[in-house]
Amino acid sequence: MKKDIFDKCFIIYNPAASGFKEKDINLVTSKIENKTGIKPYSLKSLNKGNIIDLVNAVDSEDALIITLGGDGTVSEAYQAYLKKGQKGIYAHIPTGTTNDMAKNYNVIKKKPNEIISDILDGNISSYDKYSVNGKSAAYCSVFGYLAHVPYITQGYLKKALGHAAYVLKGTKYLMQKPVKYNISYETDNIKGSGDFILGAVSNSKGFAGIDLFKDAKLDDGKIELLLIKDLDSNIIFNLFKDYLKNDVDLKKYSKHLIMDQSSNIRLKFNDKLLDFPVDIDGENSNILPTYKDDTLTFKVESPIKIMTRKNI
Repeated sequence: MKKDIFDKCFIIYNPAASGFKEKDINLVTSKIENKTGIKPYSLKSLNKGNIIDLVNAVDSEDALIITLGGDGTVSEAYQAYLKKGQKGIYAHIPTGTTNDMAKNYNVIKKKPNEIISDILDGNISSYDKYSVNGKSAAYCSVFGYLAHVPYITQGYLKKALGHAAYVLKGTKYLMQKPVKYNISYETDNIKGSGDFILGAVSNSKGFAGIDLFKDAKLDDGKIELLLIKDLDSNIIFNLFKDYLKNDVDLKKYSKHLIMDQSSNIRLKFNDKLLDFPVDIDGENSNILPTYKDDTLTFKVESPIKIMTRKNI
């Protein structure tokens, strides 16, 4: 069925992903073999970062690489492609906690064997990826107020509570007064400076489980900048309520925001530096501005070839 596109298939799975089940591998394998006649090979990620090595090891012009895991799994696959370039085709079955990339990849089914069926009947598209100070990002990079919560939330809490684990872990920090950072910003279109409590750069319809940019185009060679100014406690409380309902309308808070779309974004920290490293795709990036290197640079990189469900 797809032999004109690929004749080798690899399933790389993250067993630590909160929604992963061992039986999913057999179901997905059987579905691929039944629909294409190609028997896929399964590869298990042994530790954090291992997916990068596995993708690099099996990527070839005649290969379809499918990952099973959360958004961090996608992030590692993108890191592999930024490092060595992409030869084959990539696809993803979400089995994580928040699964922001599921919306970007037009996933509507819940069961992995049904998701892969949609993918194999779908299209190949080019999706933008970008870098932060040279490190690959699949869909979002966030810093400042509450941005570190996803990567300090323990894996066992994610397994047990799913998305609610982030809410539980973040409550402590929600009660603290946000730290203000004086930042100079520059894009292809705007430049200025101001005090901000949170910043985000993304190529996504949303992040942290929130649909923020529902009409975002993921193949336009641009990424979205969002800087949030200092907010009083009432606005923070209202935002948190909207977040719990997944009903955050940025237009309601426009006077508190700086927003733009650009291929290049530069953010310079003028006084106080970040307390926690930048969160990239829900993981600790270890990128932390210093007094010697006080700038975050975001740049659109070459796109990724993705096989996804058809848009209907």
